[in-house]
Amino acid sequence: MKTAAVTSLAVALAGLCNAYQPLARNPAPPSTKCKCYPGDKCWPSDPEWSSLNRTVGGRLVKAIPPGAACYPSFNGIPTADPAQCAVVSAQWSNSTWMADQANIPMTPVWSNNTCDPTTAPGTGSPAGCSNVCLEGFLSVYTILAERASDIASGVEFARKNNLRIIIRNTGHCFMGRSTGWGSLVINTHRLNSIEFNSKKLPDGHTGGTVKIGAGVMFQDVYPKAWARNLDVLGGECPTVGMAGGFVQGGGQGPLSGIYGVGSDHAVSFEVVLANGRIVTADDKTNSDLFWALKGGGMGTFGIVTSATFKTYPTVSVSGMSLHITDEGDRFWEGVRLWYTMAPSYTEKGMYVWYSMSEGALTVQPFVAPNMTAAELKAVVDPLLDQLRAANVTFTTTPIQTFSKFGDLYNAMWETTHHASGLGAFWGGRMISQKDIRERGDDIVQAYRDMSARYPGQVAFGGHLVNPGHRAKDPQQKLSAVHPVWRDTADIEVFLYIPPPCQSAEQRAEHERRVTYDLGGLLRNATPNSAVYPNEGDINEPNWQDAFWGPVYPKLLKIKQKYDPTDVFWAKASTGSEGWALQDNLKLCKVK
Repeated sequence: MKTAAVTSLAVALAGLCNAYQPLARNPAPPSTKCKCYPGDKCWPSDPEWSSLNRTVGGRLVKAIPPGAACYPSFNGIPTADPAQCAVVSAQWSNSTWMADQANIPMTPVWSNNTCDPTTAPGTGSPAGCSNVCLEGFLSVYTILAERASDIASGVEFARKNNLRIIIRNTGHCFMGRSTGWGSLVINTHRLNSIEFNSKKLPDGHTGGTVKIGAGVMFQDVYPKAWARNLDVLGGECPTVGMAGGFVQGGGQGPLSGIYGVGSDHAVSFEVVLANGRIVTADDKTNSDLFWALKGGGMGTFGIVTSATFKTYPTVSVSGMSLHITDEGDRFWEGVRLWYTMAPSYTEKGMYVWYSMSEGALTVQPFVAPNMTAAELKAVVDPLLDQLRAANVTFTTTPIQTFSKFGDLYNAMWETTHHASGLGAFWGGRMISQKDIRERGDDIVQAYRDMSARYPGQVAFGGHLVNPGHRAKDPQQKLSAVHPVWRDTADIEVFLYIPPPCQSAEQRAEHERRVTYDLGGLLRNATPNSAVYPNEGDINEPNWQDAFWGPVYPKLLKIKQKYDPTDVFWAKASTGSEGWALQDNLKLCKVK
């Protein structure tokens, strides 16, 4: 979700190697209270790793960071390859290429910006930045799973050897849950089957279903659905994995205003449990697990190998873009006029994507399902009249109507934010209709104060949408999500871009800024709101309540039932409070 200003910052910062690099050896004495790590006596021997590799059909790899090609060596292994270095450097912002890698994240701050390709010796790295390719927060071993049994074998091996498991699909994870030092990474990205079915469901749904492998991204399933004149409720970013963190965190997208939360539409899951069993979870079998996987926490109940979702006949959709480019008070007055009208958009089932930094607001686009051009015009004209009256500088594109959402998506969507490689910390807020109606001016002032607090380092993005417009679900039966999901007006994120080459102390300070200096302003302005657990601050205070609210106690019981020994763990996800990372490295019990 990058404005032009943020994009330029990303280009400037992409690839800068962080000076804070943990040793690729045991940083603390072995402890039975911690998971097992390289250097510990409990760490599996080479023959044991070889045995696992045979079990998974040769799909266990000892991952070397792709950027190592730009450096003389990695962990004592010669890696310099100028031709490959050029390839990696050219692809570093390509999110599709990044998704295909074994263990690196699309947001490199979560690997500690280790071994980024553009920091090769001789390229003029900033003073203090290392020109050595180190392990950072990456892991050594990855299973490139191609079948559910590969995953089951990896889970059994990790449980037996007390290893931390990281579930990695595409690496598209704003909050760093798909990265972890010294862990066994189970990469699900190669589970990429797609099967459509037109059968009527027992609940009466006649629109059909699609069963997808865990590695399927929206850019894989969308074109196949649109070619069949079908829609699936997915996100707007193409390299998000539909069956992974998206649905397990709830999930929202451009059609949420007419269909609800993404997880509402899951029909069944195939899951590898903590005991290594492969089971089905649906409304009849393991129904409590089924409910929990629909929004109740990512990377914590099990590893999903496939999921089935409802599909829907395509609907017509209208769209328009808006760009406000002004300065100072006039710019922020334009933002205020646009933002405080959010309930008038969402009550029509609309979805409004935006990105913003000081002096530039891009709304690209307004998405109006089941609305004609005249109906969309009637919604936006009052806003445009007020912008003109306030002498705010803005431009719009003509309103267009398309026969299906896919045509609008391909024709109108802002795509600069689809790239990878942005070195930013993230925060966010799922802002309720109530807060925008009653405190909209205060929220916009908070955005302005956040931007002013760290000039040039803060940007915003979001989605004006209310998944509860059509799908109320007052008893939380459809999905295990925070009730605010059904009263949302803005699912917002903010980005804080730190300088390169932070020390451990500097990194801690930048994370503090995100959580308290910036996040605190937004929390104070939105007391009736929550946080989308996929698009927020990984250090969110009181995250159990912020992410899940009153449904959390039930989720915790389900977690304890299916994974009583915490084989699965993801920071700030259900059941994680009993463990903590030491120096961002070793995962250890806290009680």
